Amino acid sequence: MENTKKYEVKTIENGWVRLENYRDGYVVAIKKFQGVCVVINNFSSQSIHGYSLADIEKDKGDWNYIFNEKLLENVDGDIELERALERYNLTSDEISEVLHFNFDNRGSEEYKQQVIKIENRLKEE
Repeated sequence: MENTKKYEVKTIENGWVRLENYRDGYVVAIKKFQGVCVVINNFSSQSIHGYSLADIEKDKGDWNYIFNEKLLENVDGDIELERALERYNLTSDEISEVLHFNFDNRGSEEYKQQVIKIENRLKEE
């Protein structure tokens, strides 16, 4: 994936780090549960990683670090994801939180301010 930093909208809510490539509509959400980071997205398989949330700052903008570093497991589909989360000792409430994450949450003021900056940048391109 190309460098997404100039199109990236980053918000943090309820422990979730939500990264959106505003131009292309891709969304990645990351949250730490029971010592592992769960990475879910709206475009491919989900994954479980052994890094900390602070580590995602090491990503250079292509989301390569987020998807590949300290990878413990890739999973496809909600059923496989639920089974994997159970193996990592997530509670039923935590699993439900992962499975019901709202990828379309764009209501925060922080989100809106970042979008204005990106839209202005896109107009200049």
